[in-house]
Amino acid sequence: HGQGVPIAVRHIESMIRMSEAHARMHLRQNVIQEDVDMAIRVLLDSFISTQKFGVQKALQKSFKKYMTFKKDFNGIVLHLLNQLVKEALRFEEIVSGSRKNVTHVDVKMDDLQNKALDYGITDLKPFFISSAFKSGNFVLDEERRVIRHDL
Repeated sequence: HGQGVPIAVRHIESMIRMSEAHARMHLRQNVIQEDVDMAIRVLLDSFISTQKFGVQKALQKSFKKYMTFKKDFNGIVLHLLNQLVKEALRFEEIVSGSRKNVTHVDVKMDDLQNKALDYGITDLKPFFISSAFKSGNFVLDEERRVIRHDL
């Protein structure tokens, strides 16, 4: 017996309506795969949010590939990177007693990658070329595998 989620005809009809609406929002006459994927994500997100916490986590893990469709991860990665910068500044303050003379902070790319993996984010390249990365005073040093943040 296969694994799945019981679904009623009304849910399928809802997905069809959402897919059609998404296509119309993008000024298309026909529904494409992107529209259907978005409808699946919305339906799953809605269904999962009604479950108990433990069940939510299990369902989110099971349906992760559908839940992350077309999400903008730059905001999440930027938040994670800013957390790592704050941790590095706190560490510097503890070690030297002050952070007055600190002009920049280097964050290891591996540290950011590991934190991003917790959120199912495997590719950081789009973030590194994003405006969020550049406007945050970050510079990628691939040779040293660090992200430099000028203060």
